[in-house]
Amino acid sequence: MTDLTTLGQAEADRFAAAEPFPHLVVDGLWPNSLLAAIDAEFPAANDPRWITYPDEKERGKKAGDSYMWGPATRGFFDAARGDEACAMLELLTGIGPLTADDIGGGMHETGEGGRLDMHVDFNVHPTLPLERRLNMLVFLSRDWDPAWGGVLYLGKDREVEVVPAWNRTVIFATGERSWHGHPDPVVGEHLRRSLACYYYAPLRPETAEAHSTVWRSP
Repeated sequence: MTDLTTLGQAEADRFAAAEPFPHLVVDGLWPNSLLAAIDAEFPAANDPRWITYPDEKERGKKAGDSYMWGPATRGFFDAARGDEACAMLELLTGIGPLTADDIGGGMHETGEGGRLDMHVDFNVHPTLPLERRLNMLVFLSRDWDPAWGGVLYLGKDREVEVVPAWNRTVIFATGERSWHGHPDPVVGEHLRRSLACYYYAPLRPETAEAHSTVWRSP
């Protein structure tokens, strides 16, 4: 997972100092050839294997777990969830010891009319004594125009705006104030694609009482 090794002390300082909660946005972190191969492996939008979400708060979101992955996608996730990647993310964020889990992660795709309300993620693993501490998103949308919607916002009042541009990676700490989402619906025949990796660490004395996703309506 050599791409994460390019993130050094400067990026760690940016992550720690970022507001409204620790986060880092990096462009060009992954080889374009790798992401192009993964993009080509995305199933068609009407593929029945996509997991869809009926809740209006996450309208139009599609998720694809490992049974849908081609070799390039599988290689990416095997590495991104591996021990080496976790160790590098620990150095970057100061959070650890990290371990990855596949709950809710994998391929994500949102088409016309799709949106995701601002929310805070569930905080405690459903079966293990682990707390969700870190998300990593890698966007695969070429030449994305913010006018098409689908912009990722960070912060309860949408303080940070992240356009889901090709080969843009967002790494952010998850917790009780890590509000995020893309509440503006995707416009037109555009596909907002991303790869999502979620990381956990042991429960802490200050871990909040276990809760499911907390939603904030527009």
